[in-house]
Amino acid sequence: MRKLLEFATFQEMRNQEFKALLITEQLCELCGKPMDRKEKVLRMIRISDQDDYKNLLTRAKAYDRAEIDIETSEVYFYDKDYPGDVHPSCVEKL
Repeated sequence: MRKLLEFATFQEMRNQEFKALLITEQLCELCGKPMDRKEKVLRMIRISDQDDYKNLLTRAKAYDRAEIDIETSEVYFYDKDYPGDVHPSCVEKL
C-alpha cells in the first residue's frame, strides 16, 4: 500500500533497500490532465541509519510528490511536465 513518503517512519524503513522510481506525468497544456506517463528506475536506496532517512526526505523535496510502498520496497518520485501537447478534445472546446 502506497503512502506519502513524509508519513513513513524511520522504523518502517530501517535496514531496508528501496528501488527509487521517477514517474513523469506529461500534462495537457490546456486542461492540465495527464496525457502520458513515463517511468524510470533511478537507483537503489539503502536506509541504514537516521542520516540515510533524512537524506531521502530531503531528496524528496525536489519533486512534486513522493510516495513509498513498504511492502514492495519502492519509492516513487513524481514530476509533472508540460511538453506543449494538448488533448484533441481540449482543442475542440476552444
